[in-house]
Amino acid sequence: MAAVNDASIAARSKQWYDDDLTEVNAPIRALLETYSKVPPDQVVPYINKMRPSRGTAAIVGIDVDIFCDCLFLIDFLHHYILELTIPVSIQRERGFAANPYPCIGHYRFLNLTLLSHPLYTDIIRCLRKDPSTLYLDIGCCFGQDLRQLVADSIPSEQLIGLDIEAPLMELGYDLFQDQQTLKSKFIVADVFKGPEQGEPWTSLEQAKVDVIHCSAFFHLFPLPDQVRAAKNIARLVRPDGIIVGRQSGSIKPSEVPAIAAGTTSFRHDISTFQALWDEVGRDTSTEWNVTGTLDSVGMISKKNAVEDENSRRLLFTVTRLR
Repeated sequence: MAAVNDASIAARSKQWYDDDLTEVNAPIRALLETYSKVPPDQVVPYINKMRPSRGTAAIVGIDVDIFCDCLFLIDFLHHYILELTIPVSIQRERGFAANPYPCIGHYRFLNLTLLSHPLYTDIIRCLRKDPSTLYLDIGCCFGQDLRQLVADSIPSEQLIGLDIEAPLMELGYDLFQDQQTLKSKFIVADVFKGPEQGEPWTSLEQAKVDVIHCSAFFHLFPLPDQVRAAKNIARLVRPDGIIVGRQSGSIKPSEVPAIAAGTTSFRHDISTFQALWDEVGRDTSTEWNVTGTLDSVGMISKKNAVEDENSRRLLFTVTRLR
């Protein structure tokens, strides 16, 4: 989901923008090697080569419109003239210019969050057992978790990606080199608008899905907005369906300063997240059960604008009971 660009790129990047990688985690390495056919000795260079210099907008604050114009030229050359392969670093620069979130600046999109969820094996089993079972990735970004499911032999026709930013999903094709082979549907939609935006959201509501993956989404918004989004998401889930994911939580649940200056976002523990879904249930005539854990996995050690000493990873499963 798009951030509000009300602060300079340079100011944001100082707190949640990392330099080039020297290594990548094992799961994304395996995915790039086996699914995208990147040679093992080229994985890290593939991510870092052709990286813009430290004079890019993400580091020194070049006007973002000029920066995006340059990236548009790169994209034009890629698709229409040179047919170049644009690697992860370029994807990140382009994504960060429009969506300056920590998940992009810190390369967190290279972490396959669904793969680390305790129910991943069960999700695989469910999708394999019944070809009519549908999976929806809300806020799918580059579609990295969706590609992992395909790599684990799930037919891509059963998988749907949804994001408010079409360029992020388009960049996923460049990153994973699968535009001609991936059969998954990618939908541009606003979770906050829900059915009022018409198609393709209304078709999703009618079809209903069995598994929703929704990571790094709710924690971006204040509690009233989270409730509003959750009510719309609830309409997409079949009875006995699940919503799984991870987000920034807190051992002291509260509204905290958010990315956009002057705004807040609510950080949950398990009990407050259950309370949110209790409210959703009352307003949608449904019932939900929340389970999960709070831990320090993936927390940034250095101080930044969006995490503090109370911050934890909230790994959750929300089950629709009725």
